[in-house]
Amino acid sequence: MRKTLLSLFGIALVGGLLSRCGTGPGEEQMQKGDTLAYVNLHDSVGYVGKEVCGGCHSSIAQTFGHTGMGMSFGPATPEKSAGSFDGKKIIHDPHLNLSYRPFWKDDELFVEEFRMRGKDTIHRRIQKVDHIVGSGQHTNSHIFGVNGYLFQAPFTFYTQKGVLDLPPGFEDGHNSRFSRMIGLECMSCHNAMPLGFVAGSENKFDVVPNGIDCERCHGPGEAHVRKIGSGRLTDTSQAIDHSIVNPAKLDVELQFQICQRCHLQGNAVLKKGKSFLDFKPGMELKEIMDIYMPRYENSKDAFIMASHVDRFKMSECFKAGMGKFNCTSCHDPHVSVRETRIEGFNATCKKCHGGKGHPRFSCTVQESDFLSANGNCVSCHMPSSGSTDIPHVTVHDHFIRKPKTQSTTVEGGFIRLECINEKDPAITSRIRAYLQFYERFEAVPQALDSAEVLIEKASTRESLLFERVLFHFLKGEYSQIVKWVE
Repeated sequence: MRKTLLSLFGIALVGGLLSRCGTGPGEEQMQKGDTLAYVNLHDSVGYVGKEVCGGCHSSIAQTFGHTGMGMSFGPATPEKSAGSFDGKKIIHDPHLNLSYRPFWKDDELFVEEFRMRGKDTIHRRIQKVDHIVGSGQHTNSHIFGVNGYLFQAPFTFYTQKGVLDLPPGFEDGHNSRFSRMIGLECMSCHNAMPLGFVAGSENKFDVVPNGIDCERCHGPGEAHVRKIGSGRLTDTSQAIDHSIVNPAKLDVELQFQICQRCHLQGNAVLKKGKSFLDFKPGMELKEIMDIYMPRYENSKDAFIMASHVDRFKMSECFKAGMGKFNCTSCHDPHVSVRETRIEGFNATCKKCHGGKGHPRFSCTVQESDFLSANGNCVSCHMPSSGSTDIPHVTVHDHFIRKPKTQSTTVEGGFIRLECINEKDPAITSRIRAYLQFYERFEAVPQALDSAEVLIEKASTRESLLFERVLFHFLKGEYSQIVKWVE
């Protein structure tokens, strides 16, 4: 009898554990925001692709396909391209005395690089383009592959102004021609999860997806598909389906982390042993990387293109919202911003600024100015402005405030780097941030000075071999590298 009872207890215990690992009642009772409950965050859960998701969520998949995210990457075809490229438009780089002419041939895109000496062509290279990155709302940039290794082609079409020019970072004597590698950091934000990346390489991909997809915001879908396929359904009006992440059910800060992953493109320093593939929705971004933004004297107006979250968090509206005012308060991630009417954005403002009987909310501008702006709150309080890192482009400044003249000019010198997603980053992270900033973004002496101070502050138990070697290399002190290593 005793053995029988123990056996029954054992079966019940195992059954209870399995129900909590699966999608039974135990799982559904998990609290909102408990990321440990999400089965699809486990490393063993695979990605299924947007086509599988669209089998059940067809209407959402259709509208999402028209968003900037859904159109972020694709093959180099006339349908994908925002530029006509009739072969008549030419970009000239005066620093290298090189010119570029993109053109179509039988629906395939090519770019010709050439150099003239008088009327003679003394250099000529023709490169086929394989991929276009960018939805066309702001830009189309171009990528070509060589045996799976991806590189950026030296031309970009800036759609807002219809300008053909060198890509960002290629101007002012920095034209790297056909050698800029498209690595995991770039691909992991401009596309679906790049699972075809070849480990150990810098820029080789066996498979390249076409566009940001469902699983970038919801996490791997394999567990969810298996659950639904087995007939185990969850009434999501009553409980959370923990087989897949629904960002709307996460705590507001974790929702921000998802947006921050790509809409806070500062200076990213990976944590030890982590890669750009490791972040999944529902995680805290600081588990994977620290992101630093430069701060300058007397400049709250200068900002880079993908700094939406940083700018938004500076707003009094965000601070007063106490966590209730976030990205999705204005943006439906499944619907293109082009299809969201002014009334939709104004409705968010109206929740705090006026109501019935206040057709102009609490706006204090002259009636004529209000009408000339078509009653569009965003046009005044989030005006379009150029960014400091992307030419020929304007974007809404997400720092919501009273109207003022916007500027993209840095009005003062560099002060410091500020870590946006971690209050107390490790000293090695801070050192690498300054070194990366100097090497990749802006070669200001203050960055190396700050790195040197932090290296000296670091514990003697930390060898900081990589950091010390890179520091002396960037300063051109090659003999110091040898001396220190010896």
